[in-house]
Amino acid sequence: MAGYKVLLLDGIDPAGIDIIGATNVIEPIVHDKISRDQLLDIIGDVDGLIVRSATAVDRELIQNAKRLRVIGRAGVGVDNVDLDAATERGVLVMNSPGGSTTTTAEHTVAMLFALARNIPQAYKTLQNHKWEKNKFKGIELAGKTFGVIGLGRIGSEVARKCQAMAMNVIAYDPYINPDAHLSSGLKLVDLQRIFQQADFITVHVPLSENTRNLINKRTIAQMKDGVRILNCARGGIVNESDLYDALKSGKVAGAALDVFETEPNTESPLLELENFIATPHLGASTVEAQRKVSEDICRQVCDYLLENAVEGALNFPRLEAGQVQRYQHFENLATRLAGFIAQICDGRMQTVSIHYSGEVCDMNLNYLTSTIVRSLLVPVLREGINLINAMHVAKLRGIKVQETRLPAPENFTNLIVIELKTDVESHRVSGTVFTDKLPRIVNVDGYPLEVVPHGHMIFFTNNDKPGVIGGIGNVLGRCNVNIAGMHLGREQEGGRALALLLVDNPVSNDVIEQFRQIPNILSAKVVHV
Repeated sequence: MAGYKVLLLDGIDPAGIDIIGATNVIEPIVHDKISRDQLLDIIGDVDGLIVRSATAVDRELIQNAKRLRVIGRAGVGVDNVDLDAATERGVLVMNSPGGSTTTTAEHTVAMLFALARNIPQAYKTLQNHKWEKNKFKGIELAGKTFGVIGLGRIGSEVARKCQAMAMNVIAYDPYINPDAHLSSGLKLVDLQRIFQQADFITVHVPLSENTRNLINKRTIAQMKDGVRILNCARGGIVNESDLYDALKSGKVAGAALDVFETEPNTESPLLELENFIATPHLGASTVEAQRKVSEDICRQVCDYLLENAVEGALNFPRLEAGQVQRYQHFENLATRLAGFIAQICDGRMQTVSIHYSGEVCDMNLNYLTSTIVRSLLVPVLREGINLINAMHVAKLRGIKVQETRLPAPENFTNLIVIELKTDVESHRVSGTVFTDKLPRIVNVDGYPLEVVPHGHMIFFTNNDKPGVIGGIGNVLGRCNVNIAGMHLGREQEGGRALALLLVDNPVSNDVIEQFRQIPNILSAKVVHV
């Protein structure tokens, strides 16, 4: 019997559906076409949702999805998914960008050729039984300057293909250091130089507040007269009204769009212009790409539901299936350290400082930090906190989270240190994983000790005076509490000291109150990890 249900919409390729069915644990529920009301009725009973671009996965839908753990977008863009709403609900959002890279890059190059040689317009005249050879004189691509805005998977592939066609390719990407040495020999420039020098400009960036209307009246004015513009990325990056005016005036000699701000779109004034060509969002529409993105996203959703493996996530650090085992021991350590310090620290959390050193620094620290923050919040909020929304919830509660890498410590190959500050006090706990893979606390508030934290514990601080341990033993004996282990740490003889007692049974508040009455006991708290 299936343990999970995944709803697949928008005509997902059957190859991916077969992958889900082959698990024998996840039930695929397929609706190529479904009304909004029907979708709202059934969304509350599924663990996963996979869509393409047609379904609006908005806040209302996400709030009705009571069991939903993961949303998969077959393809690249997630404009139709409310990322904020999903993150707040702790729902993972992932996409599958790799499957459509080659297809979209090839479509961009096809549009480039069509734009340079007026192929659609010439064919249209032939359909109208006209032979207008002299009307459609094109231009060569070799030697022309080709400006690429955005060097992600698709932008880089387009640039490589155009370099092979002897075009002078220049590129802009704000997330790549302009001084970086690219093995392709590609020249990185600022955006202004793209506008000023390029004969052709193509955009390959996601749609965001920073990229919306990136190509507009002002930026077009900075371009060369007779420039040609392509957009096979996302609608809204090019201001269509300003592009229309520039095409009419001749400032822009031609434009090719595969995407529009509003889709489907068959009424755009741009379609009336002879120097404009378009396709109905065909960038990823090949047999191979649709099969690949379907297989990729369905496999990713299965891996997450069955193995807690995260790949292609947009609101959570990447963690592939092959990495889960490697992270397990450090995730266990991080969880126990955070659970421990959360219980010994009174007051409202204000600042969490996490220091990593040694071999743990080679791992995805965002993942481990989310694990720690989740574990800190669970004792306070109990329900609704997971790795996806933990950082968001911490931010909402005004908790500042700081993460640093430090040099490897002398005595440990790896070390995680958590400092927690509240409006009342602050504590610091350090932990490591030895070769036996067991998590150990090795320091609390500057006091060295070594303990594998597990089960029921009593944490207390005291003045290092005779009689304290005897008094503790008397209390536990009277209360029929058996000691499983005792771990002590102190500054110096006669100074302050602390101890962790591992006990076999839960300890009541009455026992703790009796502890506090023992001479030289400074504090006592129950801890369970």
